[in-house]
Amino acid sequence: MAKRTPAADVAAKRYRDRRRAVVGAIKRDHGVEAMLVTHPVDIHYLAGIPEGSGALLITRHESIVITNRMFRGVAPAQCPGSEVVIPEVPPDPYLAQRIRKMKLGKVAIQEDKLSLMRHQSLVEAIGPRKLKPTRGVVVLVRSIKDAQEIALTRKAIRIAERAFREMAGEGADHFIGKTEKQIAAELEYRMRRLGANRQAFPGTGIIVGSGPNSASCHHDATNRKVREGEALLIDWGAEVEHYRSDMTRVLFMRSVPDLYREIYPLVEEAMHTGIAALRPGVTNHRVDKLSRDVIADAGHGELFCHSLGHGVGLEIHEFPGLSQHGKPYRLKRNQIVTVEPGIYVAGKGGCRLEDDILITADGCENLCKLPTKMSRMILR
Repeated sequence: MAKRTPAADVAAKRYRDRRRAVVGAIKRDHGVEAMLVTHPVDIHYLAGIPEGSGALLITRHESIVITNRMFRGVAPAQCPGSEVVIPEVPPDPYLAQRIRKMKLGKVAIQEDKLSLMRHQSLVEAIGPRKLKPTRGVVVLVRSIKDAQEIALTRKAIRIAERAFREMAGEGADHFIGKTEKQIAAELEYRMRRLGANRQAFPGTGIIVGSGPNSASCHHDATNRKVREGEALLIDWGAEVEHYRSDMTRVLFMRSVPDLYREIYPLVEEAMHTGIAALRPGVTNHRVDKLSRDVIADAGHGELFCHSLGHGVGLEIHEFPGLSQHGKPYRLKRNQIVTVEPGIYVAGKGGCRLEDDILITADGCENLCKLPTKMSRMILR
């Protein structure tokens, strides 16, 4: 058994409160009082174990983490307040046994997070009549950040900003002649040196697009070398204790191309318009529209080809999204979202500006401190 410490007691309470919020939600919305959590990020959020758990079974008063022998030495300390089990039988038959022993009725499952194979395994082990499919329950709870989560996000932002400032402070000569891949690698190294666990984007990695490559929204860094007189779009973030930051800026190598003298001010205005609209109770549709209209009214609406923003936390893209698609959702206090309008001109270049914004009691706080003014982005 893991040794109890004051820190472990605090963590145990944090996880218990989160689990009770989830169980309260499934009872209110689905009429069940137990949930089988299978998404690894959600298990981490609710129990503490960052990897190696195949399932988490929770009720209002119980939390059972299913793991394997590889994690025997670390899992108990990572999961204060939970029972850690390494079953001798496969996980799903074991879960069926525990559910029967606990005399549970129906158990909620994460229908939208299960592979077909895992779903079939659960049905075979537990029985279809015992399972209640649900969607989005944990992500809704996860979207409301507590004080620790906000503090870790701030730290991830400060590290990412400092690394960027250090590189930009070297001037244009530091970038000209380097490849996009080299710049991405150096920025990640600088963030790690400053205390980040890693860069924040598990899929794409840091986005570095030079010249015409900046017109690709999620450009994979290449061996193209940065040239004098062109733009360099960098979308980056740091991960600190599993929480992430996400920012985008455009640097100019000694001079600003004509294209950007038109599109950069529009993107900057759209960004600040979107940020100014953020507050509890406003819908994601409304914020997206207000920002998007700035670009559309200037005749470039078709060149803004993605949603305005997204939640950020344990995952780089999480609920809530700032978009006009889907069912409208009213934003809530202590959610953290990005605001990142963009204009992309194929074959010529693109511009995107992005900051991370905390919804406060009566408005919002921009957690990022880097300037957006175009004159500040010209490297000499």
